[in-house]
Amino acid sequence: MGKNGFTLIELLVVIAIIALLMAIIMPALHLARDQGRRAGCMSNMRQVGIALVLYQTEYEKTPPKTHAVFNYASPAAAPNVLKLLRPFVGAQGPDVATPVYACPGLRPNPNPAYAPTRVSCTGYLVNAVLMGRRVASIPNPGRLIVLQEGWSLSNHLWVQPEPVTRTAATLEGYERTQYREWHMFASQSDHESWSTPEAREQTANVHNQGGNFIFGDGHADYRKFWDRESGDYGLVHPTTKESVPFEATRANTTMPLDPAF
Repeated sequence: MGKNGFTLIELLVVIAIIALLMAIIMPALHLARDQGRRAGCMSNMRQVGIALVLYQTEYEKTPPKTHAVFNYASPAAAPNVLKLLRPFVGAQGPDVATPVYACPGLRPNPNPAYAPTRVSCTGYLVNAVLMGRRVASIPNPGRLIVLQEGWSLSNHLWVQPEPVTRTAATLEGYERTQYREWHMFASQSDHESWSTPEAREQTANVHNQGGNFIFGDGHADYRKFWDRESGDYGLVHPTTKESVPFEATRANTTMPLDPAF
């Protein structure tokens, strides 16, 4: 080997150094990319929060709590929070999905039945406890979560928590009902096979084990998935009337809870 050549040991040392640098740099790059997506998502949610306040100011009530809305942007769709807020976020017209309803960090739902479409693309879940109510009847709205991120982009708008009894009266807020599933999926979820609580939590799969939330006063904030309790959704234990702390258990999420107001 000539004077300018490298020995095998020198090459191995260089390769080892490069591998070490990659191991250090790649997580930092991944975190930076996620923070960028999280910031873009937060910007979207702040716009939606402002739209919510404008809607509530004009109508003095929250949008109806219609469940499992397909193609929310269609003129034929039932009244729902995403459809009714469209005029306040600069929607482009009927049958076109609203960009600010989609987090740039979410992937499309792999199930073709729920995959996003040109007409309907959202990653949001709406808190049914607060929908269909007079604004004046909601205490401390700045603490209460109205919208949160799901785990994927979908053509459906889901509610979470959802009413235990789904009648026209309960869905429109005219009749009281209990609610459940303020976190995690139901026992029959496709994701039941996922082995860890983090995998089954909606907001754990969005931004570094957490997600962005829109609150009743229109502000948006980030929280870790475990940094919540039922009171953040306006729900209390039916006997103690106290907020229920978060537990990563099926019993915790399927427990029927009462509205706090």
